[in-house]
Amino acid sequence: MFTETLKDHEDVIGIDSDGKLTEGDLRRMHELLHERLASADCSGLVVDLTGFDGYQGLSALREDLKMDTAHRNDFSRIAVIGDRKWMEWGTSLAGALTRAEMQWFDNGEAEAAKAWARQM
Repeated sequence: MFTETLKDHEDVIGIDSDGKLTEGDLRRMHELLHERLASADCSGLVVDLTGFDGYQGLSALREDLKMDTAHRNDFSRIAVIGDRKWMEWGTSLAGALTRAEMQWFDNGEAEAAKAWARQM
């Protein structure tokens, strides 16, 4: 499942992923991104993967890849917070799908990630 965070920031969208993400979770996340991008000038994205435990099936992974591709030009910066185990895998995959500058932050560096994502 996921929750939206940073609702009070107009220039940054925050997503917190927890547990295994389903195809439905990713579809709802994609809808949320469309809504937020349409209503505000968001230049940054903060994704917290601290509680992320992977995908529930290949259909969820496929939906995530579709979402990443659809929004590859929508953000100038993407800050990712999470465990080291996801960093190498996530960096190589995301780097191929987005033009945004990406920065990884360790657990506990959420404030630094938010500040970095807001910079232009």
